[in-house]
Amino acid sequence: MKAVAVVLAGGKGTRSADPGRAKLAQEVAGESLMAWHLRLLEPSEIDEALVVAGHLGDQVQELCDDLASEVAAVRVIHEERQEGTVAALRLAAEHTDADEFLVILGDILMAMPVQHLLDDWRASGVGVAVVVHPSTHPEDSDAAFSSHDGRVLVVPKSESRDHVPNMSSAGLFAITRDALSRYGHLRDVGSDILPQAAREGDLFAFVSSHYLKDTGTPDRLVSARADVDSGAFARRGQLTARPGLFLDRDGVINPAEPEFYGPEGYVLLPGVAAAIREANRAGVPVIVVTNQPGLAKGFMSFEDHQRVRARMDRLLGAEGAFVDDYLFCPHHPDSGFVGEVPELKRSCECRKPDIDLARVAASRHHIDLGRSAMVGDTDRDRGFARGAGMRFVHVSALCDVDDAEDCYPVAADAIRRGIEVVRC
Repeated sequence: MKAVAVVLAGGKGTRSADPGRAKLAQEVAGESLMAWHLRLLEPSEIDEALVVAGHLGDQVQELCDDLASEVAAVRVIHEERQEGTVAALRLAAEHTDADEFLVILGDILMAMPVQHLLDDWRASGVGVAVVVHPSTHPEDSDAAFSSHDGRVLVVPKSESRDHVPNMSSAGLFAITRDALSRYGHLRDVGSDILPQAAREGDLFAFVSSHYLKDTGTPDRLVSARADVDSGAFARRGQLTARPGLFLDRDGVINPAEPEFYGPEGYVLLPGVAAAIREANRAGVPVIVVTNQPGLAKGFMSFEDHQRVRARMDRLLGAEGAFVDDYLFCPHHPDSGFVGEVPELKRSCECRKPDIDLARVAASRHHIDLGRSAMVGDTDRDRGFARGAGMRFVHVSALCDVDDAEDCYPVAADAIRRGIEVVRC
């Protein structure tokens, strides 16, 4: 299979910092976005990039002519009429014999493992892939969330997404030529192809904690430039193994009591959102790992649990914070509960203190567990951290001043200590 990159240079850019300048020519850290896109491809198998340009096409042509790339051959294809991203992609497909297309929205600044995306998408066997991540502006993003059973739920930005966790399209897609022929009558990749492919079971969601940011408005461009200046871009966009911050949920993000089996009454612990926001701004991946035995006991359904997570995400988002991924174990080894779910009542390797969730996170997010920290409030969390080789930070009201272990009675303080550990 041959894959090529298709860079969609974008429309008139009426929201951009300089509407008279092509989006691909906008600069971050002295380099154009197009130069950053070519750098994105460097560690991958892709050696050809097709740039579809309409508005300000002459600027795009001049920019690409000046970019001498040893990574990928660059060709600009001029679009006479702009009729949506699918039409632009079809036009690019006419100029290559490639079987697969990596589709890049031109105003996204990215540093993420493209080859990992391609490999996992191919292994899924479906026709379309979308990179998803938590959005800092979910109100104008298409939600794309992979549920517990592998189905991908897509909610266009025009619809309510209160029941869906904060996972959105990041502006990076992959599609086969065959899938493009089946969905080619649609107009927009994000708003049209993704929902249709999801309905047909033909969509793979690649969860990424790497750096992907929309620079399409002045504020977002300023934010991206600030991330580069602060080092957050380098930390989050690092392609070799990175340290991560792991958080238990109950007792760290929200109170341990009462247990939450639905979103009603769900609250965050004081100061937790602000502490997580500090990790986000530092470019530290934040991953929740939680045992949820209420699923096996029949106290809640997977849909109930999803709504709890969505509520958590909304409360964090209201304070400018997010978690990059959320991994949970639904099992419980003991039987005897009225209404329990037999298929979930079993021993497993994902229930903490076993470390299967750590292995999943490390593989999915390129995490160096030995340089990571786990913040938790139970012995299971301590065992999980030690088994995975992570530093443990304990949340407990019974901290002993003589205890050699990092221990904090306030969860927000423990999270901040975790950030210090992974940034050392």
